[in-house]
Amino acid sequence: MTATTKTANFWRTALGASLLTIGAAACGGGSDNLPPPPPPPPPPAATVDAAPPETTTVTPAPEETAPPPKPPAPPVTLLPGAPSPNPPAPLPVVKITAPTHNQVIAVDKAADFGVKLDVKNWPTAVASTHVHLILDNKPYKAIYETKTPSKLSELAGGEPLAEGLHVLVAFASRANHESVKTREAMAITTFWIGKKGGAAADPTKKPMFIYSRPKGNYSGDRGNHVLVDFQLANVTLGEGKNHVKFTVLSGPGVEKDLSATVTKFGTPLYLDNLQNGSYTIKGELLDRSGKVIEGPWNSTTRTFNIDHDVPTDLGPPAPATPAQ
Repeated sequence: MTATTKTANFWRTALGASLLTIGAAACGGGSDNLPPPPPPPPPPAATVDAAPPETTTVTPAPEETAPPPKPPAPPVTLLPGAPSPNPPAPLPVVKITAPTHNQVIAVDKAADFGVKLDVKNWPTAVASTHVHLILDNKPYKAIYETKTPSKLSELAGGEPLAEGLHVLVAFASRANHESVKTREAMAITTFWIGKKGGAAADPTKKPMFIYSRPKGNYSGDRGNHVLVDFQLANVTLGEGKNHVKFTVLSGPGVEKDLSATVTKFGTPLYLDNLQNGSYTIKGELLDRSGKVIEGPWNSTTRTFNIDHDVPTDLGPPAPATPAQ
């Protein structure tokens, strides 16, 4: 057998085997010869231009800080001030012309009885110089029109006018209510309601302390520098002798033993650092040993009020607070 014949036989044998394999598959042969399943689809491609998801940044609220504490108010002070100079000559002259000294007024006429003044060398006007008129040590009435009589009932502070002896005092006052302390700037007289009694009851012949300020209500700036003022009759002050003492008994910002002594007549005192509220002050005429000199006016206690929060009233002073 030749080589060509051998080669031809090899290819016939191989072709036959292939045809058998294909035939077996076509007739439903085993699954081992099935092609592999297709691969899964690829994931979607990322979009380059897509916006990133929004995020919310929470900023913590700043911590609330408490306001700084208010500094404590300074304590109230009661200190002497410089007296105003005396008015230029001619000096003021104040007189009480009605009632006359020791006049007797009927009980049923007393309430409407008109007190009359004669004032010279002291022009008066609202919110300017004026006259303080006092009945029986009650808070004064400011007189801005000295030609117009004032009824006794207006000076009594709403209290009934009792039978017996009564005392009237009038003195010139500056616009700031500091009294004029020249000799004829003050007048004092007594009168009777009902019937006249004995002269022994007359306090005007003895040392007299006459309280003037502070008084009533102080609004706005009026409460910033409050005058403490008084008049005197029949007495001389001096170091180690008779003297006047003022004591603030109570009120906001008042520390213990707030008092001041006056040994030279004419020196006013001033209250500073007053706060909103009510204050009580006492003025006394004392002898050299510190005892109150006998007399119905010589220890006087008054209450006054401070309100810085309301507008300053530039008109006449507010009605007086009744004497304590």
